Amino acid sequence: MKLRAFLLLIFTLCLALPGAWAQCRDTPNSGACFRVFDEATRQEVTALCAGQRIRLRDCSGRPLDPAKTYYQFGGTTLCSGFQDTTTTRTVPATPGLLVISQNTNSSAGTGIIFSRRLTVYATPAPSFSVTACAPGRVQVALTDRTYDRFTVQIGSGPAQPVAPGTTASYVVPAGATTVRVRGSYAAAGLCSAEASQPLPSLPTPVAPQLLSLITQPTGLQFTFGSLLAQYQYVLETADAAQPGGYRRVAEVPGSNSTYILASPTTGCFRLRLTDACESVGARYVTAEGCAVQLTAAAAAGRNELRWTIGSTPTSFEVSRDGQVVARLAGASRSYTDASVVCGSEYAYRVTAINGPVTATSNEIRVRAVTGPPPPTPTLTASFDLRNRVVLTAEPAPAGSQATFSREQGNATVVLGSAQGTLLDSALTVAPELPACYTARLQDGCGQTSGPSAAACPVILTAREQETAGQSAVALQWTPLDAGSTTARYRLLLLAADGQVLRAQPVNGLETLDLTPPADRQVLRYRLEATSSTGTVSYSNLVTLVRPLRLVLPTAFTPNGDGLNDVLEVKGRFLTSYLLILRDRNGREVFRSTSRRETWDGRVNGAAPVPGVYVFRFEATDETGRVIVQNGSVTLLR
Repeated sequence: MKLRAFLLLIFTLCLALPGAWAQCRDTPNSGACFRVFDEATRQEVTALCAGQRIRLRDCSGRPLDPAKTYYQFGGTTLCSGFQDTTTTRTVPATPGLLVISQNTNSSAGTGIIFSRRLTVYATPAPSFSVTACAPGRVQVALTDRTYDRFTVQIGSGPAQPVAPGTTASYVVPAGATTVRVRGSYAAAGLCSAEASQPLPSLPTPVAPQLLSLITQPTGLQFTFGSLLAQYQYVLETADAAQPGGYRRVAEVPGSNSTYILASPTTGCFRLRLTDACESVGARYVTAEGCAVQLTAAAAAGRNELRWTIGSTPTSFEVSRDGQVVARLAGASRSYTDASVVCGSEYAYRVTAINGPVTATSNEIRVRAVTGPPPPTPTLTASFDLRNRVVLTAEPAPAGSQATFSREQGNATVVLGSAQGTLLDSALTVAPELPACYTARLQDGCGQTSGPSAAACPVILTAREQETAGQSAVALQWTPLDAGSTTARYRLLLLAADGQVLRAQPVNGLETLDLTPPADRQVLRYRLEATSSTGTVSYSNLVTLVRPLRLVLPTAFTPNGDGLNDVLEVKGRFLTSYLLILRDRNGREVFRSTSRRETWDGRVNGAAPVPGVYVFRFEATDETGRVIVQNGSVTLLR
């Protein structure tokens, strides 16, 4: 009795302090009971779905008053706070444990307390990925970690059960446009959700192309054609021990047109198109390309090349320093290069050609050793427009140097060495002492050719002379190459910028220019010489400066008789000048800067005054030289 009274006291205190009674236990041996049903299917459930509509039904068999039967959701059994008698409810959205407490007969918690513990399952849309395969198939990968049961449906096809984490390919029914995945729980069959994705597609597959294979220091570099970015590609090497005779060595993205395989330097390769479903088999493959492995060694006057390859192509090309030097049959495995210069280094590659596929070997560099001496060169000596002699020795094989010498009078001067061309700017141009040049070639091993034939540039001279009262130019020149009788000559008249104003054939070793341009004070002549072999060279450039001339009468008679009435300037090359006349008092009476300006003796309109007038003439010629001339003119009646 004392214990019961104590418990009643504690219970009364809890009622008097709202919120102090946080949880309690079910009333024992009360016979209380309720069941949970899914509102949509009216099916009894023992597990709940987040957001599900449910109905609660008493199953105690007692005549309960619905207005006094309360229900409350919580994380534990509740004995207070009951206010809602609604039996149709929405399950909370948060998954986990849900305790539904029932209180009959009293909202104050003094009735019969009964609770049920149920699990709430989340129902998000299941996650998955869809990868397109060749037309007619698709790959579906289940990435969802929420559900433990799944079905996959392609278009209007059947929903196929699939285990969690499965990646599988499926046949695509005609007209299908979507992929649907439904996730559910074995413990809560009504808790499920569905998601869909559009059905992707790939273009019709085509066979890829292997265009080239090049052996590089970093590995094998492949170049491909006709790749589709939407597909996957597998690089394979021939391996008789593998099923199908090929072994996978790398995956190549369809967006690539090149690929470097780092490790192998030998073998035969092909590229195979595939997809995520591996549904195309080996129908789409390239032609096979086999790596070429090259070795080389230098011998006396030649370089020996050998190579290996895992097949017999149609043909081979041998390249030296990037230029093809030989084309060989597909059975060839060696080549001898005898066109080498001692001491020169050469870079070689061998390319196998097999239909559309080319396979280029590794690069080998070889330095040639002693062979035959260089050939005797042909030397050309020609003046440039700055009167420097340009010496050119041909041919000048790679790795060789030409040594040039000049002979003038009794003196021989070694000018130096160059790769084929040298300038001699120290030559004293004198027709009475012509210069001739020779050249020798020396290769990288010190072997020297014989001397070239002497090359003697033409030396030209020019002087002005009067012929029949007209200005003319007499020109003379030395023969090309010390007496060649077969050379042809053209006399060139040049402008200041080197442009050819006139060209005329000339014979012998001299000519007379009877018609030099009357408006050019400075004349520039050059001789073009063509040898019997067609080689063209030029003489030195001769510049002839003709003197500027002023002609003024010593007297004039401005009397109106039509004879010598005005004072006018005459002469040649008078393009820029100043003429000033002054009377005996020093007063300026006339100024002229143009030959069109004449003086009739009048000063400010007054009649001419006879007497002696002094003049000063200043001019600048074409070469920039200033000419000053003073004199006098007599004005007569």
